Amino acid sequence: MTTPRFSRPAIRRAAFALIFGGLAWALPAAETPPASPNGEIIPGWNLPDFIDQLPDFLAARLPGFDRSGAVRLYVRPHFGDFIHRDFVRVPVGARAKVSENFECSAELQGYFTHGLSDAAGYGLSGLQLGSKYEHFLPKLGHGGISVGANYQTPLSRPPQDLTDGHRHFLPYLAATRPLVPEWRLLGYAGLSADILDRTVLPAHFGRNQLHSNSLTFGAGAARQFKRFHATLTASVTSSALTSDENKQVYSLRPEIVVPWKAGPGSKAQILFTLGGRAVHGPDGTELGLSGSMRVELLLKRGAK
Repeated sequence: MTTPRFSRPAIRRAAFALIFGGLAWALPAAETPPASPNGEIIPGWNLPDFIDQLPDFLAARLPGFDRSGAVRLYVRPHFGDFIHRDFVRVPVGARAKVSENFECSAELQGYFTHGLSDAAGYGLSGLQLGSKYEHFLPKLGHGGISVGANYQTPLSRPPQDLTDGHRHFLPYLAATRPLVPEWRLLGYAGLSADILDRTVLPAHFGRNQLHSNSLTFGAGAARQFKRFHATLTASVTSSALTSDENKQVYSLRPEIVVPWKAGPGSKAQILFTLGGRAVHGPDGTELGLSGSMRVELLLKRGAK
């Protein structure tokens, strides 16, 4: 099957149309009721908890409603590594609401041999730092817009499977829109860039991972059910506007998150996530399933 090719001006026009069209869609309609100080749009729909309980990638970027001073600690052990790898990855991180509009985060990624197969040692594999400025255009979206950036770098010399050998600078813009508040249905969209910087480590890219600077546009919806949350995210990543590589990756990711707390007032929670993926890119089409767990502690709720 021959893949159609498009000229660079056509790709540029299509990309800008997609970006601005998606961001316009993401802004709430005028009739959407504003959120209360604790994030509730309708009684019983707690947006701070709902957004925090979304899959890791979304929870870290979408604008939330945590109060100034809120601090969250988390750990994300990769139990699937007991089956697929000689070691277990255990990222540990924190997110802190420094002010009403500014949040910063840090994550330290470690690993250790689980003992079920070959010895892989132990150590630190990476560091991620992030900052997010949210609700900077409250009149346009009831605070549903955020802009931020993450920085990722490998540490030491971890196993080759744990790093692609590059540092990543990832600026982004994200927005949310309550689509149908009565159904607890939230829409979201975002635009991000991935700017690569080589390290002394050998390059080791995964399947359908672009090898140069790229832009990603994604949009989706999340719904809160009584015992779980469901999300569906579609995205396109392209290096056409940022490099000479001129390749694209398309993905569709449905995910289900099951949150568990010991009680209504508990400050600790466990989030079980089961996800699927359909990805098409330069290396072909891939389908797969994944599962993860995040243990989170709300150390400080923050000032009212």
